[in-house]
This record gives sequence, structure tokens and C-alpha cells, in this order.
Amino acid sequence: CSKMVILIINNPLLRILWSKTPHETLKIFADLKKNHKEVDVAKAVAMGRNESLEALLQGPNVGSSSGDSDDDEEDEVNEAARDMLLRLPGVTLEAARRIMEQVDTLADLADLSREEMRRIAGPVAGQKLFTFFRQQHNSSE
Repeated sequence: CSKMVILIINNPLLRILWSKTPHETLKIFADLKKNHKEVDVAKAVAMGRNESLEALLQGPNVGSSSGDSDDDEEDEVNEAARDMLLRLPGVTLEAARRIMEQVDTLADLADLSREEMRRIAGPVAGQKLFTFFRQQHNSSE
């Protein structure tokens, strides 16, 4: 349930259809498809590949591996940082790419001013990030 909440919060344009039975679901989809053309599967798959997460987030040095174990370790750290960045409030793929181009670490991102975050990530995402990093956490003991 919590994963669904995170999905909805991070994708405000997402619409969810709910029905009690598979038969009702079929009726809903049939009604939605009435005035639309059939989907071209090959085109949809090609678009999905072009706009995949990896394609959007890959740096300019992709594919130029020197085989060093230090490089492999750094890639793992960067992957973890990318995943964490994408889970922050308001961060879209496009905002994540801009953030990674201009900020070295998540700690540096957290230290940015409100104006800097809004300039880098965009007005809405920047405000959400700033609020997230500045919110007070209550610890119950």
C-alpha cells in the first residue's frame, strides 16, 4: 500500500482505475478505447526504449569501461545515488538529469538554497526538495 502512495505522490498526473471484477475492468477499457486508434506495439516499444530511465540518466562515458574495480565501485555508488535521487519528492527524470549535471553529491544538493534548487530542478521540484530537506523530524523514544 505504501508503494502505491509513493507512486501517486511522485506522479500527480497518474490516474487509477478501480473495478470490482475483471469483467467490469474490461468494460471500462472498452469504453476508454472507443474513440481511439489501436496502439502500434512496435512504435510503443521503440519509444519505451528511447525514453528509458537508463537512457535518460546515462552519462557521456557510458560504454567506455576501463575494467578498473574502482570504476565499478564508483558506478555502484552512482547507481544508488541515482535511485535515491529519483525517490525524492518532485524529482522527475528530467529534473534528475539536470541535478546530476550540476550537483556532485546528495549532500551538496541538500545544502543548496531554495533559489538554487528551484533554478536547477525547476520551480515546483525545487520547492518540494527544499521543503523535504528542511523539514523537522520528530524522533519518538
